[in-house]
Amino acid sequence: MPFAGGAAEMSELRADSLSPIDAATLWPQLHRLGTEVIATRSAENLLLASGLAATGLTHLPKVPRTVVLGVKRGLSYRGVLIARELAGGAGWEVCSVRLARDKDDEAIVALLTGVSREVAQRGGRTVYLRYADGSPHAQALRRGGFYAYRLERLYAVRLTDKPAETLFRPASRADRHGVFRLYCRAVPEIVRRHEAPTQQDWRAVLDSYDCNKEFVLDRDSGLNAWVGLGEREAHLLIDNPAGGAVEAALDLVETLSGRHATLVVAEHQGNVEHAAVERGYTALGVRLMCARRLGVMNTLKEVVAVPAETVPLPQ
Repeated sequence: MPFAGGAAEMSELRADSLSPIDAATLWPQLHRLGTEVIATRSAENLLLASGLAATGLTHLPKVPRTVVLGVKRGLSYRGVLIARELAGGAGWEVCSVRLARDKDDEAIVALLTGVSREVAQRGGRTVYLRYADGSPHAQALRRGGFYAYRLERLYAVRLTDKPAETLFRPASRADRHGVFRLYCRAVPEIVRRHEAPTQQDWRAVLDSYDCNKEFVLDRDSGLNAWVGLGEREAHLLIDNPAGGAVEAALDLVETLSGRHATLVVAEHQGNVEHAAVERGYTALGVRLMCARRLGVMNTLKEVVAVPAETVPLPQ
């Protein structure tokens, strides 16, 4: 697929970062922001969780670092963006973009420009987002500086209650490097260049999958396949599809996935898509995975102001 995107355009609007308490107060106002440009699984929960964390209450689940930005319109909001830090700190994911109007390109550009600035100040290198193919907001997202580097097709998983023996085993911490090496073999370089050129970047991308179960298939020279299962989505990496690796991976997905599971198939995974269609998986839609690479903003703490009279003059 052609890559789309470019440098972010400047907008006269400015998106301001909201405090955790202000972010929590957005919860009852979400119905006024009825246009969902981007909506992922847990975006709204991050608003409430960040507010609770700011109160100092104990015994709360760990909350990822969150950035909430808003474009004000009087006392209400014209648009709101929520982003979360991914594992390792190198990447952040835009979880939600909501608008008060049906279409507001200026607000989207301001929000995306603002989140890129905030993430860079926090040491992040990449901001990721996913949006539906054919979205009326696609042009505004590109104007925000994001590149569409991969197309993903979504299929409803055909579940089965029949327990199946599998050659896959649960993944462990010791498999992290092996999974990254598998990723480097299974994914085209033109995609990896934008998505995860380093293992730290891959750790962030993997966190964005929200997998709570991971399985790997061994072979003599390393790992041949990886399956990641979350509450709603299943992701696959397969190096060599020969020998029934694709069928074994889909068997595992069908056995262990949740009730409304979705199989995510990247455009370069033609063997997986063909096998899924043959099994009767229902096509749900297409989305684009986008990224914006950032320059890390580190302040030079060793630089201090020097009074003019102390500067030696040239002789």
